[in-house]
Amino acid sequence: MSTDEDWDWLPRRTSTLTRVIILLGLMGVVVLIATLLVKGWIDDRLDPPGDEGPELVVNIPQGASINDIARILEDQGVVANSTVFRYYLRYKDAGDFLAGNYVLNENMAVWEAKDVLLAGPDPGPAVDAFRVVLPEGLTLAQIQGELLAQVSTFNADDLARAIAFPPVRSDYQPANSTLEGVLFPDTYLLDGATADDEAALVVRLVDQFDRVASEAGLDTAPETVRVTPYEAVIVASLIEKEALIDEDRAKIARVIYNRLGLDMPLQIDAAVRYAVNKPSEPLTLADLRVDNPYNVYNRTGLPPGPIAAPGRASLEAAMNPADGFWLFYVRTDDPVPGAHTFSNTFEEHEAATVICRQRDLGC
Repeated sequence: MSTDEDWDWLPRRTSTLTRVIILLGLMGVVVLIATLLVKGWIDDRLDPPGDEGPELVVNIPQGASINDIARILEDQGVVANSTVFRYYLRYKDAGDFLAGNYVLNENMAVWEAKDVLLAGPDPGPAVDAFRVVLPEGLTLAQIQGELLAQVSTFNADDLARAIAFPPVRSDYQPANSTLEGVLFPDTYLLDGATADDEAALVVRLVDQFDRVASEAGLDTAPETVRVTPYEAVIVASLIEKEALIDEDRAKIARVIYNRLGLDMPLQIDAAVRYAVNKPSEPLTLADLRVDNPYNVYNRTGLPPGPIAAPGRASLEAAMNPADGFWLFYVRTDDPVPGAHTFSNTFEEHEAATVICRQRDLGC
């Protein structure tokens, strides 16, 4: 006769219907959380948190498409995201805006920016507005000179003070560093209200750099290219001074990272030129031996700071180096003017250098 001790008691199984309900509930929670996160992200791009920024004049050129306008407004800091703004305009069936100058504010809600565009260009600032053009690859001193040359109302002492003691610092700028490399090269539109405010323009240049650097992914530099964000800016500045065509930027980035990985001196002439303050004159053997932290011929690693202001393409190249094992490059103008030849070995590099010399390309 069996007793209770002879039986194996099994736990009661959850019914299939119960398991399905639990699974659907979990999926619903996940979908709800994802929906809230996406909605929050979109809401922040439609109406950015915080107050509106300073007033600025934005030029919409003749023939600009909705895509062009969205990009211009994002670059100028008017809207948070060009893609979200573009889809909002299409959703509202808004478009065909008139060319001209518009008075907008930084950090605007998309519907407010749309209303300003629909109202048409502002006739007042259009008379006074003028462009300030800062090309890529300028040093901090050269940017200062360009601003004084292009903005006649700027005071040299006030501008020097705004650059030396900036009212704002870049998010990518370490302590005790200058604004070298973090004033973004671009075309800026000034009007009479801003043409005598040196500090305000410095703020715009830094803010624009931070915006583009963030879009280029500099925050992920430690994971993607194994350098700090500021070191990625330094790499981008080297690329800016070395590359003559866009196709070479990512390859030059790869050479830099390959050499850093092997603890090889970078041997980049542009850094030495910065060290000895020779923007264009030929370098001498004495220059290449100078004891200076920017002389990457006689020491390994990156220079301590950027050597110029990198543009968007160089920042993106620093974050997206090409695949390759190159350790050398030299200008050969092959296959197009300005092109460099990239080599894995010193012997290959020497052969390419012969071509550089034969073509009198500065080797």
